[in-house]
Amino acid sequence: MSAVVLPPPVRPQPPAPAADQVDFDFVVQWLKRRDPVRWAVAAMVVVWSLIFIRLGFQRHDRFGTYGFDLGIYDQAIWLLSRFKTPFVTLRGLNFWGTHANPVLVLFVPFYWLGAGPHFLLVAQVASQAAGAVAVFLLARDRFGARWPAAAMAGVLLLHPTYQYLPWEFFHPDALALGPILFAYWAARARRWNWFAVSAVLALACKEDVALAMIVLGVLIAVRGDRRIGALTAVVAAAWFMFATRVIIPFANGIGPFYDTFFGEFGNSAGDVTKNVLTHPGKAVEVATRPNRMSYYRMMFAPVAFLPLAALPTLLIGAPMIGVNVLSSFPYQQEIRYHYAALVVGAIILATVEAIAWMGQTAAVRAFLVGLVAATSLASSVAWGPSPIGVKYRTGLWALSPDPRNAVRAKAIALIPARSPASVHYNFAPHMTHREKIYEWPAPWVPINWGVRGENLDDPGRVNWLLIDRLQMSDTDRPMLARLLADGEFVIRFEEQSILVAQRVRAPTGAG
Repeated sequence: MSAVVLPPPVRPQPPAPAADQVDFDFVVQWLKRRDPVRWAVAAMVVVWSLIFIRLGFQRHDRFGTYGFDLGIYDQAIWLLSRFKTPFVTLRGLNFWGTHANPVLVLFVPFYWLGAGPHFLLVAQVASQAAGAVAVFLLARDRFGARWPAAAMAGVLLLHPTYQYLPWEFFHPDALALGPILFAYWAARARRWNWFAVSAVLALACKEDVALAMIVLGVLIAVRGDRRIGALTAVVAAAWFMFATRVIIPFANGIGPFYDTFFGEFGNSAGDVTKNVLTHPGKAVEVATRPNRMSYYRMMFAPVAFLPLAALPTLLIGAPMIGVNVLSSFPYQQEIRYHYAALVVGAIILATVEAIAWMGQTAAVRAFLVGLVAATSLASSVAWGPSPIGVKYRTGLWALSPDPRNAVRAKAIALIPARSPASVHYNFAPHMTHREKIYEWPAPWVPINWGVRGENLDDPGRVNWLLIDRLQMSDTDRPMLARLLADGEFVIRFEEQSILVAQRVRAPTGAG
């Protein structure tokens, strides 16, 4: 008789989780397999980006941005995207006659798809966020520890200047931060393919970046990679000279007029260099004036002045520090504007190097990282524009809607899309996708036009005016009254002191 084979006993299976229940064991195991350091860095970068994109969008949509400089870049890229000569009528200069920003050509395809100011802000914030990743990679390699490196990424994002850059909305100087921070990390890691791509992108952002890249090339050479370092410095120097002495003068027909910003030392690069070297006492006196000392304090205090212990790396920002503090242009001694962008990048790199050099033990390193994390947080609260800062509700971000914004939008909609118009500065960046857009009272008066007000456009070609009477000065108020009284323009809309006027007659004496 054959044996009877019994089936194996049926073991009861746990009930499957309901559709609306979460399998927490699976979630816990999944999280354990993830890298918490990367998650922390990613969270900081994403949250920071979303905060400043939202705030920037809100500020722009509520008419808190201006023709200078957002409208200039937006009109220039739009003109390039339409294959037109990029003569920026908000500035009265050919776009290539102000700065050399070839990287912006990469934005042209996006403008074919309808991009505008919002896209520019997203691009800049993305570059700045990428800079935080580069700082993390550098600190990870230099510290040999990942959590302190993640903290250094946070230190960068907390620096008040880094937060003010998206408040200013868009500048190629800020756009260069991601590439130049990656270039430094790649050079330290000897990842030369990464370095080449990052360096080229950084140089393409603006001619000023070449000054920082020259110093970086020298550092690379001193640290052992002589051929690559020398090549980097030579290429950067050649690009700087070509941009400032060929491209810009050729496009504007005048010359590198930014040399005139150093009125106390001369009106050319040669004069400025000569006078600084032959009169060092004068240079020191200018560089130590109260507003300059405040500038140093607010740039370096967020990182506890540690970069001063890593002077070779800090020298990457030295050319721009020198330009800023010796300039007679007051905005260059402010932490809130793009002139400080390359400086803050160098400061953060030098902070990482200083901690790596001073922190010979894990305990010392942890203390130094904790110190700069604390000072960065305190500085962000005291001086920064973020939601944790005391300045957040001081009008920086247009947090409270202006009841006149609906009127502003209605007024803009009345003006044909491509028709030439002269408008007040906060209307300008909403109307820059046209060949002729002027900031009132240009082109009747050469305000912020050209270099010396030269070659002013014909006012007879302006078909529309968009004026906020509350923003008018004693100078342009009579001019508007004359244009209306002479019958050149007729008011088509006026509400809450915002008026739209259309040209109905050529100016007196016009042929």
